[in-house]
Amino acid sequence: MANLHDYLELRGDITLAERTFNDVDNLALSTLSYLDFTGIVGGPGEKGVRLADACGRLLAAAGDDLASRVRSLATVDERFVRAMGASVRFGDAVLRDYVDVRDDGRVMQFAAVTADLGDGRSYVAFRGTDTTLVGWRENFILSFAITEAQRAAADYLVRELERAAGEGRCVHVGGHSKGGNLAAYAAASSPVALVGALGRVWNNDGPGMDRAVMPVSCHDVVGERYRRIIPAYSVVGRLFAEEAPTTIVRSSATRSLQHDPLTWQVGPAGFVEAEAPEPECLVVERAFSAWLARLAPEDRRAFTAELFDALAAGGAQTFEDLLSSPAAAQKVLAALGGVDVRTRDVVLALLGELVGASAAATWDAMVRGAQQGASDVARAVAGRLSPGEKDA
Repeated sequence: MANLHDYLELRGDITLAERTFNDVDNLALSTLSYLDFTGIVGGPGEKGVRLADACGRLLAAAGDDLASRVRSLATVDERFVRAMGASVRFGDAVLRDYVDVRDDGRVMQFAAVTADLGDGRSYVAFRGTDTTLVGWRENFILSFAITEAQRAAADYLVRELERAAGEGRCVHVGGHSKGGNLAAYAAASSPVALVGALGRVWNNDGPGMDRAVMPVSCHDVVGERYRRIIPAYSVVGRLFAEEAPTTIVRSSATRSLQHDPLTWQVGPAGFVEAEAPEPECLVVERAFSAWLARLAPEDRRAFTAELFDALAAGGAQTFEDLLSSPAAAQKVLAALGGVDVRTRDVVLALLGELVGASAAATWDAMVRGAQQGASDVARAVAGRLSPGEKDA
């Protein structure tokens, strides 16, 4: 089945004038935002760079290690970058206003880039969560407060809408995973006078917003211009899901790995739609919703602090750090010992859905070198982190 790679290689010679910007194009630019364009695309107020040139420079700078320039658990590879740059559809687009901020003190992980499409429209792409603990901590903060990344996204979009309104342009906005949430929040927060400059808003398998935290949804503000797209097995995209039209797409992956945008299936007319969501993901979503329902916002705040302080025990900054050795895993397990068992199990199951099988593989490799007693405990947690091994 065809995916984004095939779409860009086989349909990339069709210009936006010949076939207007669509849902798949949105996903391609959302995925592009996972690339680290530091030193290649300038920040606000600086001159823009052709997308083709930016991709070429990125590949040259990365050499044989593109992974060092990918800020995502998604399988963004050299083929995707080359196809984006080589396509007639996107190659001449101009990338500008690149922002990439990580501030542990403010619990903030935020990145965005704008693509001028050359047809009187721009696309603002917000990056989803990377592998840093501060990024995942921010995801949990969504359940009880407005995050620093959401505020940054709203400010970024307002600046772009003001510019577009003055130039008579239209602005699309979107993102994948947390980036989809940022797009929805930024659009819903836009001043009424600027909403007319908004085109479509895409939330690609990103969480919605808790009504107790953000009473107004994106769909309330922009109506049918808001597009939610999720794979058949979606947990992230079902969290705090608002009442809005939703497209469910097929994926070549299994279970939580369907969150990866490079696995979504594409046909001649756009995404290949699934008949219905996979029942297993609804079980996980209901379990997490029930857990949230029994916790007041202040309890969620306290638990988030407790959990991520525990995960950061020993100086870990990323999930790779947590899974780096038996000793690192044992520190995490010991630190989590004081967390409420039911709460810990629910959240570990959710983290497993978010992180996916790559983390489980790392756990498996790690525990083989551990002593048998430590291995048994680590494997128990790895089972929770591996949705492919057992149902959550």
